[in-house]
Amino acid sequence: MKITEDFRKSMGWLHTWAGIAVSCFLFMVFWMGSLAVFDSEIDQWMKPELRAAPTEASASIDDIALPILQGEANESPRFFMTMPRHRRPFYSVGWVNGDGEFERVQINPQTGEKVTPTESFAGTSFFYPFHYSLHLPDGIGYWIVGFSSVAMLVLIVSGIFIHRKIIKDFFTFRPKKQLRRSTLDLHNLTSMIALPFHFIFPLTGLIIFFSIYLPWASAVPFQGDDQEKFAAMFGNAAVEASGDPAPEIASLQSYVDRAEAIWSVRNGEPAKVDLISIALANDANANITLRETFPSRAVSMSRNMTVFDAASGDIISDAPAGPGRKTHAWLSGLHFIQFNSWSLRWLYFIAGLSGCVMIASGLMFWMRARIRKGVIEPRSVRVVRGLSIGSISGIILSSGAYLVTNRIMPAQYEGYLGLDRAYSEVVIFYLVWIASFIHAAIRGKAAWREQAWAIAATALAAVALNWITTGDHPVTAAAQGLWQIASMDLVLIAGAFAAIYAARKLGAQQPETGTDKAAAGAAGAAEPAMADAAVPAE
Repeated sequence: MKITEDFRKSMGWLHTWAGIAVSCFLFMVFWMGSLAVFDSEIDQWMKPELRAAPTEASASIDDIALPILQGEANESPRFFMTMPRHRRPFYSVGWVNGDGEFERVQINPQTGEKVTPTESFAGTSFFYPFHYSLHLPDGIGYWIVGFSSVAMLVLIVSGIFIHRKIIKDFFTFRPKKQLRRSTLDLHNLTSMIALPFHFIFPLTGLIIFFSIYLPWASAVPFQGDDQEKFAAMFGNAAVEASGDPAPEIASLQSYVDRAEAIWSVRNGEPAKVDLISIALANDANANITLRETFPSRAVSMSRNMTVFDAASGDIISDAPAGPGRKTHAWLSGLHFIQFNSWSLRWLYFIAGLSGCVMIASGLMFWMRARIRKGVIEPRSVRVVRGLSIGSISGIILSSGAYLVTNRIMPAQYEGYLGLDRAYSEVVIFYLVWIASFIHAAIRGKAAWREQAWAIAATALAAVALNWITTGDHPVTAAAQGLWQIASMDLVLIAGAFAAIYAARKLGAQQPETGTDKAAAGAAGAAEPAMADAAVPAE
């Protein structure tokens, strides 16, 4: 197939306007997704009571679970327990109480004592769900993220076509050139350096939520029976209450041993239970589900699951996963990256940040390509700039303010206006975020530089406050084996220096001439298309 100039121009038009339409949402998704790569580590940073070096558990599963199961959770229709893992060193036990509310406790695996962590949504309950739902009601966020993901795939394909010298662009970055030129180089470089990840992230995200975006496609083969669908896809076993009281469960460890033996023989390698759930724990029809949700060395999620009858101990379900379930489990695992590989985790984090830089530099180039010396800026530029600043530097600043607020507020903070401590942190996040949009509207392009300085100050303040409130600065944290905390602080410090560099670079920029051939030439056909022919070609 011959790629003509007209085809490149049409791809350039598509790339430009698809990017403008969704870039602000895409940045939010990429930024929160990057943070979610280390959501458990953020949890430990924001909840100092959960800081502990990974060790082998001393307390047994029965010592931890049975007192709760026979006590607070005695009447619970649902009981859950997750095992300590390399990133989450505590037992987590949860259940649905009589009022239908979910309760959770953290338990020290060495002492068996309950731990009361600082009240905060932290990373797992704030940054992570923001990544895929934007915290919008009624599923609206899922659809916005889904639409943005499809647009991202379009941007990747169209971006490849508009480059004549795609390999050359991969090795070209001239930071000392005029800002518009270096911005485009940065956009091209970050687009190419993590291209496989930029494609995999949105694709696997769409597949994970396929039942939301294409409910009829998964409903038709099962005649609309959701229970049958979820049983086929995820191995779930339906259970109905009998109304008769349940016999007391003498030991959960025995079920764990049986399940692990079955899985190890079937897979030819050791397997470990990491999740126990009990349905209808107070009923004679109660069943016990054991899962290996996050294998330590495998990409696939939930590849092993066995369901036992709690009364008889018989196996209700242990069917090996079929091709569809295996495929979904592998693609989900590729996106969630819960397997034990720190090198890959850091690679995902860097790839996510490169996506953020790609989006931000693309927006900045689009705006700068439309600025003319001595000419009033188009309204479109001012609008896009305001939205971009709030969505890019604003959300980074508000994330930093969220961390700072967490360390400033006392652990027993009771809140005001009916808001508890966790919601108070979220309110500060959104107030700072809204303020960043207002600041951008008032200060124009100067807001980029000013918010970059604010980001640097906030990041350094977070590190200092963590030291002051917990005593865990990077050196002491590393000495205690708390590499999660040391790494978190070091990333914040690195982010502060990156923001300082960006602020100085933005402060030193020279006025655009509008005829800068250096900025217009090297991108070939891509740049005139991206700039809507606003920059003359060389």
